[in-house]
Parts: sequence; C-alpha cells; structure tokens
Amino acid sequence: MEIKDKNIEIKGKGIKIHVLSSIFIALGAIIMVILMFAVKNIYDKYDESRESFQYTGMKLDAAINFRSASDYLTEQSRECVITGDMQCAVNYFDEKNIAMTREASVETIGTDDELKMEGKLLKDAMEKSEALVEYELHAMKLIAEAKGIDSQNISDELSSFKLPESENALSLDEKRNQAIELLFGKDYESIKERIIWDIENATVLIEEESAVKFRENEDDLIVILNITTLFIFILFILLVLIFIFNVLLVVKPSDKFLKALDEKEKLPEIGSFEFRKFARKYNNIYRSDKKNKELLKEQGEIDELTGTLKVGTLDLVRHNLSQSNEPLGIMLVDIDNFRTVKEKKGFDVADKVVKKVAGLFLTSFKSSDYIIRISQDEFELFLLRMQESDEQMLLERIDKINEKLKDTSDDVPEVSVSVGVSFSAKGYTKDVERKADMALNYVKENGRGYCKVN
Repeated sequence: MEIKDKNIEIKGKGIKIHVLSSIFIALGAIIMVILMFAVKNIYDKYDESRESFQYTGMKLDAAINFRSASDYLTEQSRECVITGDMQCAVNYFDEKNIAMTREASVETIGTDDELKMEGKLLKDAMEKSEALVEYELHAMKLIAEAKGIDSQNISDELSSFKLPESENALSLDEKRNQAIELLFGKDYESIKERIIWDIENATVLIEEESAVKFRENEDDLIVILNITTLFIFILFILLVLIFIFNVLLVVKPSDKFLKALDEKEKLPEIGSFEFRKFARKYNNIYRSDKKNKELLKEQGEIDELTGTLKVGTLDLVRHNLSQSNEPLGIMLVDIDNFRTVKEKKGFDVADKVVKKVAGLFLTSFKSSDYIIRISQDEFELFLLRMQESDEQMLLERIDKINEKLKDTSDDVPEVSVSVGVSFSAKGYTKDVERKADMALNYVKENGRGYCKVN
C-alpha cells in the first residue's frame, strides 16, 4: 500500500461497498430478530405474570369465600337456635345445598393443586366444616322439636336427622339449652378455630406461591431486558459504524472527486473498491487525453491568443474520436455580432472578446475536452463522455457563460454566444456534427444568445 501526502491518496483494492453493505444488513437483520424475540419474551412474561396474578386472586377469593360461607352457616344456625326463627334454618340450607360456596371454593383451589399444601388445607377445612354441620343440624333439629315445627317443611335433610333417644324425653327448655350448648360449646369452637387456622395458612401459602412466581418472572424479565439493552447498544454501534464507513468510503471520496473534477485534476484513488476502480479508469483516460493535448501543444497546434486548439487539429481529433466507443457531445459556438464589434471597436478589442469567450469555455469544461478555434469567431467543442442526460447541465453552463459575457467591468464589450449541441452514443460521426450545426443555425436565425440541443 502506497500513501501520497499530496492527495492523501491510498492505492489498493479497497473495501467493496456491496460486500460491506451485505455484512451490515445481515448483522442488522440478526440483531433485529434477536430484539423481536426478546420483545416477544417480554410480552410472554407479562402475560404469564398477569395470568399468575389473576389465578392467585381467584384462589385467594376462593379461600375467603370458603370462610365466609362457613361463618354464614354458623351464624344462621346460631340465630335459629337463639331466636327460634326457622327462616334462618331455611337460609342455612339454601347456602349449604344450593349455593354450595364451600364446595366451589375447594374445587377452585384443589382441581389444579391437589398435591399442593393449600389445596390439602382447604380440603381439611371442608372436612372440619362438615363436622360442624353435624352439630348445626343437631341443634336446629332440637329447636324444631322444641317448637313443634315439622322439619319436612324446612329441609328433607333436617327432617331425616334422628335425635338420640335420650333427647326425645327432654323438655322444651332443655332441648333449647342442649342446642345452645352444641353450637357454643368448646368442641364446636375448637373445630371452628381449626377451620380458621387452615384457611389462614392456605391464604399465606397462596400469597407466598404468588410472591415466588413474581420473583421468578422478575428475574427472567431482568435477564431479557439486559439482553435487549445489550443488543440495542450493539445496534447503535452498528449504526455508528455504518455512518463512519459511509463518510470514509463514500462522502469524503465524493467530495474529493468533485473538487478534483472542478480543478480538472486526476481523481484520488481513495474510498471504497468501486470508487477506486472508477478513479483508476478515469485517470487512465485523463492521462491519455492529457498526453494527446501535450502532443498537440508540442506540435504547435495551440492557438496563441485563446489557448485553444488550432483548426489544423480538427481532422485529427475527429479521426481519433471516431474510433472511440465512449459517449460524446459536439458543440458549435458562434460569437454573436462579432463583425460589428470588430468594425466599431477595432481588432484589438475584437481579440479581447475572442480571448474572453475562449477563456470562459476553457474554465467551464473539462481539461480533457477538445476546444478548437475553427475561425476568427467560431469554436467547436468535443465534450468527452457527455451524453443526453447531461443536457440540462449543459444548458445551464451556456446560460452562465452568456451572463458573464454581459459584464463589461473588464473593458470588454458586451457580447453573447449562440450554441448548437448534439450527442453521440459512440464517438464522432459526421451526422452528429451536422445536427449540432443545424441546431446552431436555428439559434442564429431565432434570436441568438442561447443554446439549442438537437
């Protein structure tokens, strides 16, 4: 690799833009797939956490409902015993046999969690609650007998309950007292307390299970978020690298190319493989054109007044360009009203006009283009690698030249140029030159001072 300080020119193969772009696209695609997968996992974990909370809430509600139902049965049976209101007994059996809240609660917790402790605790609570039911049926049966109420009108279950023989002979007050003792005695209260203990412990286990699940999901989410953050950072670095490579391989070389073209110099071989390849091809053509120009200059074929080629080079240039396969633009230029300037201002001023016009064309086009003075006030330009797509740019350049020719601050009279242009896809042909001449004649016959492309 060779480095030239003058142009900061690096000779070498360079990096191929399409290869580098493919690598960046592939890396970007991989990162995006990973990020999409990570985002999906975040949503999945969110849904899992939400379902877990919902299920936990459902199980907690089941435990609370079980206790509420058990307490309701106790309240209704006790109120029936104390007040003798048999409607309480009706309410009792509606809850026990129709609503069946306790059974539903046990099913909610126990269906999917039969081997879990909270499920076992609630089933134990159900067994204890059923034990209390025996006490409650017994007590309500005593009250029904004491009041002489037919149990059949309340519930078949109550009607079928048989009192011990020893209690049949008790008086009404004794039956009432026996009923109160059953529902407020130590045995009943002991079972009731154990039911409450089972439910409270089941609730604690449900909450602990939920907390463990939440911590697991939280840990998983932290891992996923860390991975997501890492790959977002990698994606950012990738974008920075794309920007840096774009500047180094495309933007800076483009700026240097434009500067070199404006200064009519060789292109520096820098940037990507494609830019270097273009620069080498251009420079080969540039050197060849420059060599041809120098050869013509050595042969004395440069016009002393204007610095353009003499008319004697016209046939040689036509012959050389007819062998080319490159696109070509042919331009014919005529200085408008030149004879009038020469007659009124003299030959010296006329020479200044010609020199100014030639100078503007020399600075407006590439040094590799051929600019030939074919008569005192006419020029023919062969614009290398110029094609029809450059038409607008060409018209704008001629307009700028005509604008500058209006400026008389240099003591040169105001003039204009009429221009005819035609394009060839492959080198010089007489037909293309004839079309340019036709375009010039049209301009001269229709107002002068502008450019027409034929």
